[in-house]
Amino acid sequence: MEYQALYRKYRPKTFDDVYGQKIIVETLKNVIKKNKLTHAYLFIGPRGTGKTSIAKIFAKTINCINPKNGISCEKCEICKNNNLNENIDIIEMDAASNNGVDEIREIKNHVTLLPTISKYKIYIIDEVHMLTTGAFNALLKTLEEPPKHVIFILATTEPHKIPLTIISRCQSFEFKPIPKNIIKKRLKYICEKEKIKIDEKSLDLIAIDSNGGMRDAIGLLDQLNAYSSSNIKFEDVLLLNGRISNEDIKNIILNIKNNNLKDTFDIIEKLEYEGKNFIYICEDIMKFLRDELILYQTEHNSKLVDEIGNNKIMDMILLINKTIIDMKNSKDKKIFFDILIMKMNQIIYQNQTNVRNKKEIGLVENKIQKKEEINNMKNNVDIKLYEELMNIRLNNILAVANKQNLIEFRQKIKNIENEITNLDQLKIVNILSECEVRAGSIDGVIITTDINNLLIDMYKEYNIIDELISDLIGRKVKVCFLLNSIWEEKRLIYVNKIKNKEKIDLINEESIVKKINELYNKESKNEFEDLLEIGG
Repeated sequence: MEYQALYRKYRPKTFDDVYGQKIIVETLKNVIKKNKLTHAYLFIGPRGTGKTSIAKIFAKTINCINPKNGISCEKCEICKNNNLNENIDIIEMDAASNNGVDEIREIKNHVTLLPTISKYKIYIIDEVHMLTTGAFNALLKTLEEPPKHVIFILATTEPHKIPLTIISRCQSFEFKPIPKNIIKKRLKYICEKEKIKIDEKSLDLIAIDSNGGMRDAIGLLDQLNAYSSSNIKFEDVLLLNGRISNEDIKNIILNIKNNNLKDTFDIIEKLEYEGKNFIYICEDIMKFLRDELILYQTEHNSKLVDEIGNNKIMDMILLINKTIIDMKNSKDKKIFFDILIMKMNQIIYQNQTNVRNKKEIGLVENKIQKKEEINNMKNNVDIKLYEELMNIRLNNILAVANKQNLIEFRQKIKNIENEITNLDQLKIVNILSECEVRAGSIDGVIITTDINNLLIDMYKEYNIIDELISDLIGRKVKVCFLLNSIWEEKRLIYVNKIKNKEKIDLINEESIVKKINELYNKESKNEFEDLLEIGG
């Protein structure tokens, strides 16, 4: 039997199964009980908080033949067909893949037709903010005077991108991030059902890392379950999410407090080698210091605050918070973390910094400067080669691009995080979550981003991304990465070529790929690391 992802298996089927959105659920149940339906609803909120699930439940319950207290009966043919996704009167549309005027006009042409088996014909449009301006205008005309048998349920994570004229014609519901204790309760239930062994500490960390998204939490649990063979340990969660243990946090803080920068940087080198996320490390250190402050203020029982000082701890927390913001806009986050450690040390000792410590700080600063110089020189060479490769791929994909392949890539990549079980691919999933699929052909896909540093990350991982998406699609695929601004320029050029019926010749990329491979073979990882040794 084909494996079913946990987030799909445990997707709520009735309002009673929904976790964390009590106010919205009760309101919708009352709407059904009192028969106060309106023609359009807008569900707003972060990803994974239940917008699409509740939209499906709402649509099913509206059409249920025997609902009781606003809950679907689950026994009538309408409910059964809905649970099998076979009700032709409930039409689901992903605006990320179907965002043009033609798709909305098709809806407009069909809304006048009466439902086939249900009381209402219901259109669920997910990611509605992705519609084009023309599509929004077409949708507005339909929303202004819809037939009585039609209901629209729109869902979005970015309401600011939706015209006010659309919002004003909908009844809006704002979905909140789901509280951690509710997520943990649901995860515990799933683990019991699936016979997954997991401790409380691991459940707590998964709930924290989900950032209020139930789907993300269950997705993390699924990946951990695949990795650990139904016996999840806390170390597995740390490995998956890039965080560090409390013991490592305490060692870093104590070494800084004890003016021992060398051991601190040894720990940092180890963390970098293990692929840890330095933004998460900053967040964990900040939480650790906050907890010490609270302990000091409430119970006067923090040795750390007694030794360092209340105000200095606060200064360190503010410094960490600023560093996190800087890291998010930087490619090399470790550089900022190195500087953070030195500044935290300076806050503690201020004018008492000894000669030995100054020497260590100088060595680290030299290391950082050297690393930046090497990275800059290497990146300048790399980027030109990668840009040349991407231009070739852009040409080859657009020469034979079609809408069917575009929709295929968008749907597959949108759900990619729920399909992988290899933890090494998590970094790629995080990169792709910040990107947009723009065009597709039988053997190629164009992906764009607004973030230059993210583009460089994709360049470096292009082989791995090619393999991951090829496995996902089931055939050999080459990926082209571009900035959004470059895509808009290039797209117009190729659109004009196609309109003028100019022939677009395919270009062989083997020679440029060979140059990229030669560059990396020439400069081994060990040689590069030798240049960065402290005092080297």
